[in-house]
Amino acid sequence: MHAPRVFGAYGVTMVLGLFGATGLVQKCAPPAVNPPLAVSVECTDLVNAARAAAGVSPVTIHGGLNAVAEGHSNDQAQRKKMSHTGSNGSNAGQRITAQGYSWRTYGENVAAGQGDCPTVVTAWMNSAGHRANILNPAVTEIGVGAVTSTDGVIYWTMDLAAQR
Repeated sequence: MHAPRVFGAYGVTMVLGLFGATGLVQKCAPPAVNPPLAVSVECTDLVNAARAAAGVSPVTIHGGLNAVAEGHSNDQAQRKKMSHTGSNGSNAGQRITAQGYSWRTYGENVAAGQGDCPTVVTAWMNSAGHRANILNPAVTEIGVGAVTSTDGVIYWTMDLAAQR
């Protein structure tokens, strides 16, 4: 007696096609990066630890600043170029304003190539200008973005600001 044929030739082809299609989608997708909020939370915790060690009040995550940082990181990743200037010629203040954030002061840190929050925050803390942005007591809110380019480089943006 023969075992029943559940799939038949067409069913096997269909099942293989489904698995194959799933594999193709995964192979075509860009490298995964931590979800935006998780990146922002992890980096903000590290920033706040550095601020506490320096006697500076903590910053809080602002959704609009996260959107600005993520957008600028995406722009850098698309161009494969680290820059404070956006592809449309914008600077950080213009991008923050365009998001509807009425700022009194702001600072921006960008980086490329670091694989995680501890590495990028350490790099920024070891750079005088970036460290000054992180420890600036006038800023009260933060947004962080990290986007991986098609060649696997992570582009980072940290926007720090205070509202009017």
